[in-house]
This record gives sequence, structure tokens and C-alpha cells, in this order.
Amino acid sequence: MNPATARIFASGNCTHEGRLIVASTELIVLIVGDSGLRSALIARLSLDGESLVTLEVDPEDPALERIAPSQSILVIDGSRLDGRLQVLAESGRWGGIIALADAAAETRMDRVSVLDRKSALVEIRETLRRWRAADQGH
Repeated sequence: MNPATARIFASGNCTHEGRLIVASTELIVLIVGDSGLRSALIARLSLDGESLVTLEVDPEDPALERIAPSQSILVIDGSRLDGRLQVLAESGRWGGIIALADAAAETRMDRVSVLDRKSALVEIRETLRRWRAADQGH
């Protein structure tokens, strides 16, 4: 993977007495081709205090381990999955997968959502909130 393809947006992070403090609990990995949608997601998620990285890479690339630790949240264009959504979900590599598609769809997989890209700005935030509430037992 070319290091130039990774952009890290860590506005959810800050330093205190020389130590890095991470505001969000997971890193969000954006693999979104549409530059307008990608920019809007970066802005919205950064304002929400999320830590994220944008990449142009296959979601199964082993080099991702160096950038995005296991259990990161993957937000990806559904068209880039090539029918691999279930394989990625069952791999245990991702803490959650949000696929962006032309229309929302139900899945029977835990912590996997297929969202309509037109409502992604709102629905991604709601999905993350719901997953985190479930993790806290609420």
C-alpha cells in the first residue's frame, strides 16, 4: 500500500502533558470513492470527535493492520465490496462494517449495516450511537 493513499484525520484526538488522548473508542476507516461524500463524512465525523482515516485500499489488504488496528469500524462503498460483505463480517477483523449503497438494506449480521448513501451523514452517526449503546448494555 502506498503511504500517500492514507490520510489521517484525528480531530477527535488531543494531547495532554505530551500524551495522545483518543476521544472516540474506535478508529473509523473510510474507503469512499465519491470525493464530495468523503469530504462531508470527514467533516461531520470529525466534528463529532471521531478518529478516522481515509484510504484507497482493498479492505482485506494485510497492510491495513499497520494503519487500522483490529476492531476498527469500516465505512465503505458497497460497490467496492464485490459481494464480500459477509466474508468481511465473519473475518472478525472489523468491529463493525457500514456499507454505503444506492438503497438501504437489512442484514442479519451483527454490527453490519447497509445504508443509503443519500442519508449517510445522519445514518452513520445513528448506527455508531446504536452500536455503542448496545456495547454499554443500554
